[in-house]
Amino acid sequence: MSSRRQGPKVIKKTDGDPLTRQDLQFDLLHAIFSDQHQVFTDPFPNGSRPAGSKVTFRDLYVNAIYNSPKASKILKEKMVDIPEFATDFAMMTLLANVGRINTTMSFFVEMKTTIRTYHPIPALQKTSGSLQDAPRLKAIAKASLLEDETTSPPNTLADILARAKSGRIPSTSVNNLIFTLTNESSAISQQYLSNEVDFADLFLPIAVSSLSRARVFLWLCYHHLEAPSSTNDDDYDSDATVTENPFSDSNRPGKAPALIMLTPEEVALENVDPDDEKQLGDKLITQRAQFVQAQSAKESNKSGNKAAGDDAESVVSVDSVKPKTARTPKEKKNTKSSLAHAEMGAETNDGSVVMHSREHLEEDVRRKVSGDSRSRTRQDQLKAVQDKSSRRYAPYKNDVQRRPYHRTNSPPRSLLQQAWHVFTHCDPLCDSDDESEYVDEHYRQDYLQKLSIISRLRGKSPTPELEDLPIAPVAR
Repeated sequence: MSSRRQGPKVIKKTDGDPLTRQDLQFDLLHAIFSDQHQVFTDPFPNGSRPAGSKVTFRDLYVNAIYNSPKASKILKEKMVDIPEFATDFAMMTLLANVGRINTTMSFFVEMKTTIRTYHPIPALQKTSGSLQDAPRLKAIAKASLLEDETTSPPNTLADILARAKSGRIPSTSVNNLIFTLTNESSAISQQYLSNEVDFADLFLPIAVSSLSRARVFLWLCYHHLEAPSSTNDDDYDSDATVTENPFSDSNRPGKAPALIMLTPEEVALENVDPDDEKQLGDKLITQRAQFVQAQSAKESNKSGNKAAGDDAESVVSVDSVKPKTARTPKEKKNTKSSLAHAEMGAETNDGSVVMHSREHLEEDVRRKVSGDSRSRTRQDQLKAVQDKSSRRYAPYKNDVQRRPYHRTNSPPRSLLQQAWHVFTHCDPLCDSDDESEYVDEHYRQDYLQKLSIISRLRGKSPTPELEDLPIAPVAR
């Protein structure tokens, strides 16, 4: 009955299908969390109970979840207020701990993401708490470590057993132990279960008693966390005291308790869904369908509003256009005076005069008086841009600064020498306004000579046109 002959260990369901007691193996979970043996050392304090107290497996596991860095404040408060919810949440976390829950599963009705599937769990959703989803459950279990394990927790059973034998109790956190047991499932089967089942098979729907499977699970947890069992006294020092595993079977020393096989009739009597849980499952499915329908309608409304908003950006609303009203004589007078003043031009800060076209000014003043600046059509806006481009501005300011030139004592240059100097020392792509670093006395003399030549040529008669010369006849 090895796990290699079993089906997939992960629960597989289609979207909306509930997880039944058979899927959860609820009787197994109930047997584990209802066990009353207070034999596990709790590394965390809990209220008035100090760290290191002996507790049941239920209290050990619930307190480990409570102290996980990934557990939210709301979750912790709900676990304290409703102990039944704390137990239900711990059961689901244990299933995620052993790899039984698919990470695409979600368990709350208000789930909005499309990358997960919703599944009600009537057996564990009788309280007001939320079971969240599989990835969060696994993250909470992964983060639940002892204070000295946050950087390098033990990840093999050999390391965990070595810690326990050295007197380090507990040897690791209960969540980390279960992850390690799952990873070494086949080795557990060979060493402790006589190859009857793998460790992960304990949580599958197999023909084995739920009580016997729960006892084997608790035996393995105690063996690795508290006191490793041994059949050889030489394995321990003579002064060491070996604590007997409270879940052991006297007929199997050093081995896990025997598994009790069931007949098909006996299997059918376990994990039976009561009628109230079936009704609760139907109710949760209906609530989920209503939520999905409401979300679809909400998304459709958002899409419609967005499309309407996009259309409104390119179309002028009729309501935004204010009707024209008759102007009072005072407003007409203000309009005429504004036009008369604007036609004369406006003086800017730098003293230049800006002239305006009468058509554009009439439009601006009319718009200011009527207050309908938002009602301009697209054609009016284009016309306004064209009118603005017709304005004439003074291109330069009056206070133009002259660039100083550098005086030099070198001998004067001829026009040819200066031209050669400019050719060899100046950048031909440089703007003439940016040549201040090259300007000196030679530049000044060069410009003066050129101006003198131009002045002498001014007033001279232009070059005469070419005279028509007689064309010699072509000899034949």
